[in-house]
Amino acid sequence: MKQVAANLRDILLYSDSYLFELFVGALHFIILPLAILEVGWLWHIQLMGVLVGGFQLYSVGLKKLNYRVVACQFAAILAVLTCVHYASMGMLKGSHLGWCLVSVMAILNLYRTFKEKLHRG
Repeated sequence: MKQVAANLRDILLYSDSYLFELFVGALHFIILPLAILEVGWLWHIQLMGVLVGGFQLYSVGLKKLNYRVVACQFAAILAVLTCVHYASMGMLKGSHLGWCLVSVMAILNLYRTFKEKLHRG
């Protein structure tokens, strides 16, 4: 079990983050604007989701590390703000807890891309 835990830790912290960046970008671009409809027409949050998610997908498609780092910063902020928004409305339970997982993945993406940027100089 220790080996499995060590391997999973290495994968989460050091593996290539492109796939997770695409995942978080797609969630923000497509799912967040639709999910927010549950609490009302909050166009500013929906627009942020589309812009941040679209920029992250664009950045990964370009394979430009500087853009990816900035996109991961925006994605991490938006993911945490989404959790805070749901928590402030008393809705952070059940399936909404998935946004906490998105936040964790967005923060891990930020960690990995920033570490890659430091490594490349």
